[in-house]
Amino acid sequence: MMSPQMDMFHDTLHFVRILLLAALAAPVVAAAGDVNMSMPMADAPAHFRPTREAYTDNHQFLVKLLAVPSPVPFEEYFTLRFAVYDGHDSTKKLSGAVLKVSAGMRHGMKQGYAHGMESAPKITGKDGVFTVSGMYFHMMGAWTLEASVEEGGKRGIAFFQLPCCGQ
Repeated sequence: MMSPQMDMFHDTLHFVRILLLAALAAPVVAAAGDVNMSMPMADAPAHFRPTREAYTDNHQFLVKLLAVPSPVPFEEYFTLRFAVYDGHDSTKKLSGAVLKVSAGMRHGMKQGYAHGMESAPKITGKDGVFTVSGMYFHMMGAWTLEASVEEGGKRGIAFFQLPCCGQ
């Protein structure tokens, strides 16, 4: 068992070690600030047609984008409408499907998002048609929208590209 004085000595020694490490690391961290780690950022509207329909990754579902504003607004809330169909019968709308939507910008990444939207969209659905309100694109460029579908124990993800933003 250590005396209170020894405990205090060890605590002080530990604190001094941390300060020393911080002092040694500071020049390295400061030099890293000179490294260009930025991602390509669009400063002008993207000019391409939005994806209008996409099969999920497992081909179980076909998701159609029924309504999208033209042009997609910049820094304004907007609404999208989707319909979900059977992936093996594109005329069979799935009234029991559940849809979840997220959106983000990839900035050159092949998977995932470099960042997402600054809003949380609300989704309402009836008879396989879904209204997604509260979409908000705060940056110009190409946005990737992920539509996750679940129905009858099956799941799948479809991806859409949306251009932002016309003025």
